[in-house]
Parts: sequence; C-alpha cells; structure tokens
Amino acid sequence: MFGTRTARSGLRLLVLGAAFAVLVGSSVWVLTGYLQVGEVRVPDAIGLGYEAAAARMRDAGLEPRAFVEVDRAAGPNEVVSQSPSSGNTVRPGRVVALGVNGLAEAAAVPTLVGLGEADAVARADAVGVPVDWVTYVGSERPVGSVIAQQPLAGAVLVPGEGVRLTVSRGPGDAPVVLPDLVGRNVDEAVAELEVLGIRHVEQVAAALSFDRPRSVTDQRPAGGSSVLPSTPVTLVYALEGTRIVQVPEVAGFPLWRAQLTLRAAQLDLGAVQRIDDPSLPEGVVEARPTGYTVVGSPVSLVVNGRSVADDRPFEPFDFFGDDRPPRDGFDAGLVPGDGNGDVGDDVDEGGDAAADVPAPGTTVAQADGSRLIPFRFDPGSVGVASLTREPYRLTLVVADAEGERTVLDRDLAAGEGVSLSVRVVGDEPLVQTFINGSFFQAWRP
Repeated sequence: MFGTRTARSGLRLLVLGAAFAVLVGSSVWVLTGYLQVGEVRVPDAIGLGYEAAAARMRDAGLEPRAFVEVDRAAGPNEVVSQSPSSGNTVRPGRVVALGVNGLAEAAAVPTLVGLGEADAVARADAVGVPVDWVTYVGSERPVGSVIAQQPLAGAVLVPGEGVRLTVSRGPGDAPVVLPDLVGRNVDEAVAELEVLGIRHVEQVAAALSFDRPRSVTDQRPAGGSSVLPSTPVTLVYALEGTRIVQVPEVAGFPLWRAQLTLRAAQLDLGAVQRIDDPSLPEGVVEARPTGYTVVGSPVSLVVNGRSVADDRPFEPFDFFGDDRPPRDGFDAGLVPGDGNGDVGDDVDEGGDAAADVPAPGTTVAQADGSRLIPFRFDPGSVGVASLTREPYRLTLVVADAEGERTVLDRDLAAGEGVSLSVRVVGDEPLVQTFINGSFFQAWRP
C-alpha cells in the first residue's frame, strides 16, 4: 500500500510539472509575440504615377506621403524619388516620402500639316506647344503651307520641348530687289518687305532718336540687293530717346537668368541665337544692344551651349494675366520642409518684425558648414497686382549640395508675405519660386 501511494504521488508531481511547463511555454510564446513587431520590405515606386505608387505602399502596410520635385526627364505626376528606398526593411505603418514630379502637364502635338504657317503657329500656341523653328523648302505644295512636322501629331511633349515645321516655299523662288528703307518708319518698312514676299524680317533697336523714333537707320542686306524671298532681312531702327535705361550685364548668365535680369531692368527679351562653341564659356556670350537703351526695348542674346533648364526661355508672368516685370528686391535661401505647407525644422519665421532673419545681402555661417540666408517675399513689391487681390500658393524649391527638394509649399492670403531665415548647403545653391504651381523666378543666392 505504501508503494502504491508513493507511485500515485509521483504521478501527480509529474502531471503538475508538465502542466507548469506548458503554462510557462505558452506565456513565453504570447509575450514574445507581443514584444516582437513584424517587418515589411519597402516596394519600388520610382516611375509610377502617384496614385499607383500610393496604392502599392498601402498594400505593403506603409503610409505614402507626397512632396513636389522638379524633374524635366520625367512625366507629370510621376514618382521620381522615394525615402526609404526600395528593398529596405521597415516596420508596418512607416511613412514613405514620395517625390512627385511637379512640372506642368505635358502637351500633345496637334495636327499642323496642311495648315498655313501662321495658322499652324496659332494652333500650336493655343494648346501650349511652342514652335522651335521653321524650315522652308522648295515644294509643289502651296506656298506657305506646312508640309511636314516633327514630332508627329499625337506625340506628347514635356515642358520645354517644341515642334519643328517644314513650310513650302513653292516650286521655286524668283529673286527680288530690296528697296532702300533707311529713313522709313520700321512698321511701314516691314509691311513693304512682306508684300515683296520676304519671309524673315528681324527688327533690331540699336539707336536713339528724339525727333524720328522708330525710323530705320540701317538695313542688311542693303537696298538694291537682289535676294531670294527666303533670305533674312534685318532692319535696325531708332527708339524714342526720352526714357533710357542701362542694359544690364548678362554675360555668362544662363538664358533663364538673363531673361529675368532683363525683365527686372524693364527690358524685353529679343531674338535668341544658339551657338555651340567649346572655346567659349557656356551661357550668354553677347547681348545687343549694349550700354543704354529705351525702356521696353528688346535685347537680343547669343547663347553658347544648351542645358535642360535652357531649352526655351521662361515666361514667368503670363499666368497672372499681368505682364509687368518684377522688382529685383528680395533675397532668398532655403532649407527642407515637409511639403505640406510648413517650413523645415531649421527655418525660423521672422513674422512682422523679422528680428531673427539676416539682413538682405548677408549670410550667417553655421558650425556644420551651411549658411543661413534671408528670404523675404512681399507680394506688394513684385509687380503682380493679382497677388494683393487674391489668395495664392507659394512654393520654394532648392537644389544644393544635399540635392533638390521642395522646402515650402503654403497657401497664403491676398497680400500676405513670407519672411524666413533658412539654411543652404554648398557654394552654388539654386532656388526657384513657383506661384500657383507656375514658375515665377530662379536665382543663385
């Protein structure tokens, strides 16, 4: 009997021990599952449209957040960067920043073949497609009609690209004799050349007159010359001499910066000639006229080399319906923001007093090698009346040694300005401002 009791006691201890072991193991398993968090691999969203990229991130258990980038090689609304990059392992719910291309929507090329040259240019302009150049060739087709176009109709152009037209000059051009137009009103002279069939007439303002403004002072080729109608004719004329300004120095500037500088000086951008001469520096190598000229007169430029940013001159003020030039009176420097209307952590807003914003034209060196630079935007001083009457959105984009990024994207009330002390890295940061999504100004602080 004693042996039987001892056996039963041992069996009970064995059962209790097994139950305790199961309980401890279950507790450890539950606790381990509670403390450990699953991880997911970040998918690749580069090259996708934003909606598709955002859906892919959400399917992976991640939270997409967009910010605007500018990439002329990408299509509109296309994801051009992401952080964290694809392949990284992160916790579910992690925010993934998606850089979305903020260029204006691409334009589709219309059908231009068969139209007259003027009608073709007007149709292209109506849909936002620029005409880069026109080539004239002999053809049995009617004189002045478009017989070929590149790219073909239906092609999609990214901003900065244009269409090239080939126009018929008829089966053959008979030479014409140029009249002597020196002393004539330039508008009358242009009309007379057009009657003769001259297709390219360039007007160059290169003289001043107090008594005979807009009179032709020189022509090339000279009067009496026998030329084909396709020969370009240049008329040099005098401007009214009571409102004179100095032509700013733009040598070495890229085309966009030269145009902004001319606008700030109350001058217009005239004819732009492209050359490709490795022996010369890139950018503007010649401006005509030089010295002094009249307010509102055109300045012709010779530009060496070609960059993506210079595919065609910017027209930053057309979208306001107000073509007045800006006043060149504010400084800028920027640091990253989150793209949702706030500035970055290193940016101080000066408010009305702007006590912490460096003085215009000054910089404050930082211990990490960066610089604090003032940015002030006053809608009442940039010459665009609509900014003082209607709300607008101000976007700031900076490209420096840390890359290109949108640093401020904010809705502002009519007449409301911005005063910031911000950080840039490197020797030549490029800062661009956009208003209501359209390019406004670019400069290197």
